[in-house]
Amino acid sequence: MTRAPTYHYTQTDINQTYAEIAPGIFDAIAEPSDGGKTPKLLVVAGAQGAGKTYLLENTLLPSGQYSDFIRPYIPEYRARHPQYAQMLEHGVLHAYAHTEQFIWDLGRKIFQDAFANKYNIIIETALDSIEFASLPMYAASKGYQFEVHLIGCKREFAHVSTIERALKSIESKELERFVSLENIDASMANAQSILTAFENACAASVGSTITLYERGFGVLRDRRVVCRSLCTQSSELIPQSITDVNGVVIEPRHHAMRILRTAEANKPCAFNNYARLVNAPIVSLDERGETLKAAHLALANSERCPEPVPYRVFNDLHAYIVKYVFR
Repeated sequence: MTRAPTYHYTQTDINQTYAEIAPGIFDAIAEPSDGGKTPKLLVVAGAQGAGKTYLLENTLLPSGQYSDFIRPYIPEYRARHPQYAQMLEHGVLHAYAHTEQFIWDLGRKIFQDAFANKYNIIIETALDSIEFASLPMYAASKGYQFEVHLIGCKREFAHVSTIERALKSIESKELERFVSLENIDASMANAQSILTAFENACAASVGSTITLYERGFGVLRDRRVVCRSLCTQSSELIPQSITDVNGVVIEPRHHAMRILRTAEANKPCAFNNYARLVNAPIVSLDERGETLKAAHLALANSERCPEPVPYRVFNDLHAYIVKYVFR
């Protein structure tokens, strides 16, 4: 029986890698000064497959508003693992799995340095660690302001999207993994604590905003803004106007969902709205058809994949086809 390869790295490896990349991260950004601008956290949150990185890299970053933000997690940092070349001999799925802890430790060090020096920071979270719930109010206590982008999508869409993403990444020789439905459900178990913590932090930091998006099959592939709220004074989040895909301004009174915090309505509500999006059933014929099409296409691509695809992926895709086929 062939033994699975093992890999190791030390804190010295982390420190050395950090020393090599830190100048490229920090030197291009003016060092924050005491009494200067309020430091900010740009937070993009949602389950695996929700489209966090796509929103960040195709909409937010190209706007030019975040050129002075530090991004602790960049996938390319995985290649800094001292045994990365050896991992790649076993394929990109293998390399992804075995660089996971390394990139977390490296990202944590980058974040800690940036946070301690009050740099603006970008955070992506798949809601997969309950420990993340302790960050928002701590950051607020240190003077940080928040810009939170929360993406809600049905669990079936999130799951199929992770499969599509993994297959595309394998084809491009990029590192990725196949995410199980259990992993996505686990993030939902953490969501209430984490999202409530961010909502409370936004309400405590004047000028902070929280925006909720919906993403799904069909016309929702590119997501839509559901609602947006602004902290106008401490302990308040006031719904703001949003603009739809056609450029039409929609006033708060016409929003299907709202994130509202006032003295009279001082109860967290971001998670409840998020849960409504995530737990909504796939009912309409159009959405069932889009789900079927996505599952069939992913199944065909899985069969042609140059790397071994876990059996559970085939099982899950077949299950979606059986569940949503027209009868």
